[in-house]
Amino acid sequence: MSRQKAKPDPAREAREAGIALVQANPVLLPLVQQATIRADTDQAYVAESGWVAVTPRGYLFLHPKRRAEPEEWARLIALMLACLGFGWVRGRPPQAAWELAALLVADRFCGDLKIGRLPEILAYPPPHIPAGGEEVLFRSLCVEKVDPRLTVFGAACCGEGRQVFCNLDEKIPSWVTPPNWKDLLAEGIAQGVGRALEIAADPGGNAPERPRPNSPAQRAKRRLIDHYPLLGALAAGFDLEENLESCRRYDIQVAAIDVGARRIWINPAAGLKPDETLFVFAHELLHAGLNHASRRRGRDPFLWNAACDFVINGWLKEMGVGTPPVIGMLFDPDFAEFSAEEVYDRLARDIRRARKLATLRGLGQCDFFGEERGPGFTDAESYCRRALAQGWERCQASGRGLIPAGLAEAIRALSQPPIPWDVKLAEWFDRQFPPPEYRRSYARPSRRQNATPDIPRPSTCQPPEEQRKSRVFGVVLDTSGSMQPQLLGKALGAIASYAIAREVYAVRLVCCDAVAYDGGWVEPEQLLDRYTVKGRGGTVLQPGVDCLRGLARRGDFPRRGPVLVITDGYCEDGLEIPFEHAFLLPEGGRLPFPARGEVFGVK
Repeated sequence: MSRQKAKPDPAREAREAGIALVQANPVLLPLVQQATIRADTDQAYVAESGWVAVTPRGYLFLHPKRRAEPEEWARLIALMLACLGFGWVRGRPPQAAWELAALLVADRFCGDLKIGRLPEILAYPPPHIPAGGEEVLFRSLCVEKVDPRLTVFGAACCGEGRQVFCNLDEKIPSWVTPPNWKDLLAEGIAQGVGRALEIAADPGGNAPERPRPNSPAQRAKRRLIDHYPLLGALAAGFDLEENLESCRRYDIQVAAIDVGARRIWINPAAGLKPDETLFVFAHELLHAGLNHASRRRGRDPFLWNAACDFVINGWLKEMGVGTPPVIGMLFDPDFAEFSAEEVYDRLARDIRRARKLATLRGLGQCDFFGEERGPGFTDAESYCRRALAQGWERCQASGRGLIPAGLAEAIRALSQPPIPWDVKLAEWFDRQFPPPEYRRSYARPSRRQNATPDIPRPSTCQPPEEQRKSRVFGVVLDTSGSMQPQLLGKALGAIASYAIAREVYAVRLVCCDAVAYDGGWVEPEQLLDRYTVKGRGGTVLQPGVDCLRGLARRGDFPRRGPVLVITDGYCEDGLEIPFEHAFLLPEGGRLPFPARGEVFGVK
């Protein structure tokens, strides 16, 4: 039987929506990141008639079944957070008067922030709050007669017989460092003032959001530039995005990077400490500097991202750059000596388990994303590669060995650009078709030199006809529907030009989709003109290879080849090729089987 769908819970949905409203406020954002908000399902702290309670450690307990609007939950949560931030969540007799004074002043503070509204049942007449704040109001409540409606407001927040500030005698373990709520509120107020000034400077909201110079991410960026020469030049070339709405739009839990746009996202709701922010920022920069996006080459995007994370996190821990985030990261000491490609092969052996891993962007998400083609992306990767190489040179100049050997090897490998595919293909042709040997013969004397007119000299003769006709090779051309016309054109053009340059006599062209179509012997010059291919159906390449094998048995094709197979990689799981052969694939394409011959990627 199919599992029944969970019934909707309007009360829980309203609470979550209220929490989201509080998170959208920059003043209370640092507080809500460190607080723990949960429903009091056992009603240990919130009575049946109550709403909310808070502990000194930052645990907020909400009524699990009470129906309320998200704006009402947002106001109540903001009340508790404000009491935490001002340091009022403590015991002070008479406790009821102290809680009432704190709640009234905190409610005025939340009203100034324009966060939600109180539930109608908790409405009270506006009291006179003296200039001294909660201290003067507390003394006034202890001495003077209190309006009964204010007393009802204080008691109704948590219910009869309960305290809003609960669990006051709880002992904090020695290994637990509680948050400094006052510092968090001060940080939030500073952020809120900066945001208010930006809005006042641009009432229409048309100006782009400017970076906050004292945000944790901006401070981490300055630390990398000032104290870490390896990543300093790389960090200077990236913009930081700390907008909560943007992180929600792109589903970024902690951090992500777009190399083409030269932008790094860090979610302010992740609550990273300064050293954790430094670690995360350096992590994303190494993704860019090591060109992980373009090195994927047809691999599974998420598994490749996870493999790169295992390697990068190990290097950063060894270098001591910041501290790993407490929310977790991908790290395994067994992968310490492995490259990203080797880690990927290990992860691919157990895909079901690997799918449960989480990057800094989230579960099953890639934390480097964006456009991976075009001149903008190529230029950005070139810049990142050069910046990391310059940082490596600066570290080497100091004469101190502080960089892991694996990272140093990866940087050196990137400094040596790979050989282009057309150059590799030309080298393959050189090995298969060495230059023909020309003979010199007296059978047809050449001109005599003016200095020695009486001495006849030999002339250069063409190779024998048999030798010229032996310079042939076969091409198995994948003409299935998945083959792109641009790939066909590039491949045939390159083959024709190299064949002409190496004096190849003819090419045996076999088109193949689900069946083989023998095109006979084709002169290389004909491939430069318009050539009609047959096929565009399914993809089975073995019939094309078998066609050349049958020709070799009849003596119409050399027994050792060579043969060049042009495909996009979407073919059967195995090929039996008895000839000397090579494969020509689009860049990033992969064969579904181990290749015995060379593989060239057409860019």
